[in-house]
Amino acid sequence: SSLENTFFFVMRTFSAIVALTLLASASSFAPAPALRSAPSSLSASAADNMAGKSVELGGGVWDPLGLADLGSEKTLRWFRAAEVKHCRVAMLATMGWAHTCNGWSKIVFPGGSSLGSDPWKAFDDTPPLGLVQILMAAGLVEILTESVLTKGSHYLTSGDGHVNPLMFENVPDKMKDKELKNGRLAMIGIFSFFAASKVPGAVPLYPAEWL
Repeated sequence: SSLENTFFFVMRTFSAIVALTLLASASSFAPAPALRSAPSSLSASAADNMAGKSVELGGGVWDPLGLADLGSEKTLRWFRAAEVKHCRVAMLATMGWAHTCNGWSKIVFPGGSSLGSDPWKAFDDTPPLGLVQILMAAGLVEILTESVLTKGSHYLTSGDGHVNPLMFENVPDKMKDKELKNGRLAMIGIFSFFAASKVPGAVPLYPAEWL
């Protein structure tokens, strides 16, 4: 089906990105030269002063491709905003997948039918108008985030790009670190759920009752 073709295209793209990242990071295992012609500060990432670094990463940001140094500060804020948004979507998707597969609080339509416990089948069985409503709701959140929920200061022009639609005051970096870590794990998690649902046994510990 077209949904499966889209899934496999996304998975191939994701695999290519992971492969390129691993290739770029392989140079870190090469022996260090006897003489250094450049100061160590040149290896620092522009994102090292932002939330997202931790003791697991040696106090810095894991950026083997140097993406944080591709553009201006505005570009870096855009990268961080995109990461935060994807983190939040992935966390919702991961919880939604588990919720659906476990059969918790199924939505029952008039007549007794429901979308079931298979996320892919639930997506296929969602009426077109339901998909339109989902897209409209997501679009509304995005519009509000880009306009009225900025308190007059857009995240691309000030701050560190950490999107804050709920307008919390003085969010500490520690809380941002927690959100980023959970979000990054959720992005890996939801892709593992996709893979496990299409290739049984591909992901260890994936619940057999979810298949």
